Amino acid sequence: MALTKAIGKKIGNIEGQLKKRVRSLEKDLTSLVKKLEKKEDEVKRLKDKITSKFVKNVKKKAKKAKKKVTKRLAKIF
Repeated sequence: MALTKAIGKKIGNIEGQLKKRVRSLEKDLTSLVKKLEKKEDEVKRLKDKITSKFVKNVKKKAKKAKKKVTKRLAKIF
């Protein structure tokens, strides 16, 4: 009888430790998910910023090229 109580007590202690570890891992996981979401937002923001700069540069170059073509055509005619 005493042996079964001791075994039950040890199993109870092990269950308690496992519960604590699981809770700790869940907390770690939630914090990692939050960090990941934050980084994803940052990447998206930077991507949008780079894309908008690229579009502005292309528009600027197209405008300059159009002016050059217009000037050259005016010289030809």
